[in-house]
Amino acid sequence: MGGGKKKGKGTRPGGTGETLQEKSGDAASGYPSLCLRHVRQGYGVEELSEGQRSEFLVKWAKRSRFTWAELQLHQKHGLGFEYLPAHQIKKVAPDALAQNKYMVVRHEGNLPAVGYKVGDTFYVLWIEACYGDVYNHG
Repeated sequence: MGGGKKKGKGTRPGGTGETLQEKSGDAASGYPSLCLRHVRQGYGVEELSEGQRSEFLVKWAKRSRFTWAELQLHQKHGLGFEYLPAHQIKKVAPDALAQNKYMVVRHEGNLPAVGYKVGDTFYVLWIEACYGDVYNHG
């Protein structure tokens, strides 16, 4: 027993033997994914208008076609992003999710979604439905 084929736990389907983690490599070379698990109450998709929800989804569908490195070359008010220091954010994240700086992407016009990035995943904390609710746009 046990002399058979080695199990490929964590390997890509198709038998390349390369793990998914190895395939994604450097976080900037990977494609973005979105997580809404940590969205703070009062700042989720439910608070957005139908048009804002639609634009949020359309923009993420477009972003998903680019790597993070490619998105970095886009304008911050387009498909790109920027980072803001935590002291510029009006809202307070729970200690476990607190960051020194937050990533900001735009959904409808200049309205931001604010969160943090780990690996290829952008974790949304706040989605702004009304201009200026999450941070001062100065």
